[in-house]
Amino acid sequence: MQRRIGIKVSAIAVVLGIALALVSACGGGVAQEDYDAVQQQLSAKEQEVTSLQEQLQAAEAAGQGTAALQQQLDAKEAELAALRVKNPLIWTEVRPTPTPRPPATPVPPGYVAPTPVPPDAAWVNEVLPFTFYVEHLTGHQTSQIAQFPSCVPNSQFSRGAHIVWRFEVVDTFTGKRVTSLDSPSPTIKVVLPNGEEKASRYSKRGGIGPWMWSAAWDVPADYPLGTLDYQIVVTKGGRTGTFDQDTLALVRPPATPGGPAVSDSRLQIVP
Repeated sequence: MQRRIGIKVSAIAVVLGIALALVSACGGGVAQEDYDAVQQQLSAKEQEVTSLQEQLQAAEAAGQGTAALQQQLDAKEAELAALRVKNPLIWTEVRPTPTPRPPATPVPPGYVAPTPVPPDAAWVNEVLPFTFYVEHLTGHQTSQIAQFPSCVPNSQFSRGAHIVWRFEVVDTFTGKRVTSLDSPSPTIKVVLPNGEEKASRYSKRGGIGPWMWSAAWDVPADYPLGTLDYQIVVTKGGRTGTFDQDTLALVRPPATPGGPAVSDSRLQIVP
C-alpha cells in the first residue's frame, strides 16, 4: 500500500513538472496577492492529503481496514491535482516592476542622416546572360590553418586558410542551370585580384549531391589583408557573364551619430 501511495505521488509530481515547464515557458508574471491566495489554497489541500496518507499508513500497520481511507485519499489527491491545473498561478514567476530604459542619446545639432542612393534604373532593368548563387566555405585542412568545422559558410579567412567557392550558375536565355554536360561546354573560373585564376569543376556537393560548381584557393601567408574582390567569369556559346564581388559592397550609415559606418559583408582576409 505504501508503494501504491508513492507511485501516485510520483505521477502527480511528473504531471506538475510538465505543467511547470509549460507555464514557465510562457510566463508573464502575476500579482503578489493572487500568488499568495493560490499558495494558501494549495498548502491547505496538501496538508489534507498528507494527513490521510499518515492515517492510511497507521491503519495498515494496525491491521485495520483501509478501503474507506484509500477512497478518501484518492478523492483528495484528485482535488489537489485539479486545483493545480485550474490555478497555475502558483507556478509562474512573480516579477518586480521593470527598470525604465535610459533615455535615447540626443542627436547632435546639425546632424543629417545620409540619404540612401537609389540604384541606377538602367542597371536594375538590365538582362544579364547569367545569374549566380555563391557561397564561401571553410575548406578541409590542406594548409597551415586548421579550420573546424569545415565546409561551413564564412566570409572571413586568415592567411594560410583554405577557401572554397561553391556556386550555381543559371543561364537566363534558357532558364536552366549551367552544367558540365551543356553543349557548348561552358568555361568557368574564379579570378583573384592578383590575376591568378582557379578553374572550377562541376561535382556533387560534399560527395553526395546536389551538383554544383566549386573552386578552391589557399591564402598565401603574405597576402594583403582586407577585402578579396574576386570575380567568377562564365563563358558559354560566345556569351560571357561575370559575378563581381566588388558590386556587392554595401556601406550603411553610422549606427550612431558620429560613429563608424557599418562595413559590407564581402569576402575578407583577416589577421
